[in-house]
Amino acid sequence: MGKFFSRKLGQTEIKSFPIGFGGIPIQRVNERKAIEIIREAVKQGINFFDTARAYTDSEEKIGKSLSDIDKKIYISTKTPANTKKAALKDVKKSLENLQRDKIDIYHLHNVSDEKTYQKMVLNPNSALSGLKEAKRMGLIEHIGITGHSIELLKKALKTGQFSVTMFCYNFIENECENDFLDFCRSKNIGMIAMKPFAGGRLNDASINLKYILQQNDVLAIPGMEKIEEVRENVSIVNNQNVLTDKERELMDYYKEKFTTQFCRRCGYCQPCPEGVNIPIILRAQSFINRMPEKDLKNGEKAVYKAFQTAYNCINCEVCIEKCPYNLPIPRLIEKNINIIEKFLQ
Repeated sequence: MGKFFSRKLGQTEIKSFPIGFGGIPIQRVNERKAIEIIREAVKQGINFFDTARAYTDSEEKIGKSLSDIDKKIYISTKTPANTKKAALKDVKKSLENLQRDKIDIYHLHNVSDEKTYQKMVLNPNSALSGLKEAKRMGLIEHIGITGHSIELLKKALKTGQFSVTMFCYNFIENECENDFLDFCRSKNIGMIAMKPFAGGRLNDASINLKYILQQNDVLAIPGMEKIEEVRENVSIVNNQNVLTDKERELMDYYKEKFTTQFCRRCGYCQPCPEGVNIPIILRAQSFINRMPEKDLKNGEKAVYKAFQTAYNCINCEVCIEKCPYNLPIPRLIEKNINIIEKFLQ
């Protein structure tokens, strides 16, 4: 079978291997191992690496791994900042960590609700204004935006301020296929698919990657923390390009299995009247699969604190009424409390 075509990200000059390297799981391995994994990815043909200021030491590991690579490499990172000053500070820190003079794409990170959108995009002192200043200074090449709400991302893209966007895309979370992909194409916006394995919930690499690779202008960025994962993912790209009948049957099985328990991170269930951080609670296994154990068990960290809010649930079912996917949220919270307790023990 033939190979998948490389991915050109919209109006940018970036032409990537069909998959990039997602930088979340690399936090879980030591520096020596991280360097081995990242350099193996380059050896296998991967030339696009994604990370973020929020991913603890991911930027530093990627920077050290790629500092002496004699090959064109593209780097994408992100800021969670709300203000111009904080965003500029993040850009400069990223340049230091990544050991680069310029970053190819700098995203506003996780713009997933209207309040965040107002702060990060529309406010005169917004993080967006900071990234625009960084671009004028020659510190970054392109400005992007990431988030879990397709409608909010579309709203942001209509401003004409972004040349790249990153959104959830896998064969279960495929709402972007309704019209978002075509909208981005009409605006010549580069498209990056995060969570192609649904944050570690879907384990079949062949199905997960081949499903997204059908879109010849979408770049998937699976997270990788083992050399074997790098080789397997690249092999899928290089040797297979058609979903088999058996794989399609498995997709249908997984879709049915997860229909009543898969949180899409839309946030419509929030705020909970009892303060339960529902989207994080329902994704407990995903955090456990991808994040450093020491951070998840640190009582001062945000995810640990969010996990503890699960005990506030009083089964009032207000969240069920608000959930567009009709998830049995109180029952799922109880299930995830068991997952969290087992992990913390």
